[in-house]
Amino acid sequence: MALYADSSALLRVLFAGPGERLPLKKGRTAATSRIAEVETFRSLDRIRLQGYLPDDRIARKHKELSDILSRIHLVPVSDDIIALARQPFAVSVRALDAIHVATAQMLVGEVGPIEFWTHDARQATAALSRGLEVRGV
Repeated sequence: MALYADSSALLRVLFAGPGERLPLKKGRTAATSRIAEVETFRSLDRIRLQGYLPDDRIARKHKELSDILSRIHLVPVSDDIIALARQPFAVSVRALDAIHVATAQMLVGEVGPIEFWTHDARQATAALSRGLEVRGV
């Protein structure tokens, strides 16, 4: 089964956070939206600006994040994904979360069942409302 990772799932891998983590192992296909690339690097910037990590650790995390993203298929935000994200949801959904869920939906149509990995309860609810199998929450 293929994997879809939102930004929270990628950041948990990057920082080896507690709890269940996205299983990025050989033989497992993983994907995320290109927006996750922006979200995760912006998160590193916020961490740096807030002084939570020194510059040398942030530099290493930038490299580690680039390595993680190089192993994951980055799905462009297409017109079809935007059309799916614009459709009504059964729950309240933030814009970027809608794009993540819509991207995963498109992938299901292309590759079959996927696991949608998130550590964000609101995003998990949005994904469940669209029939996705959710992991990580």
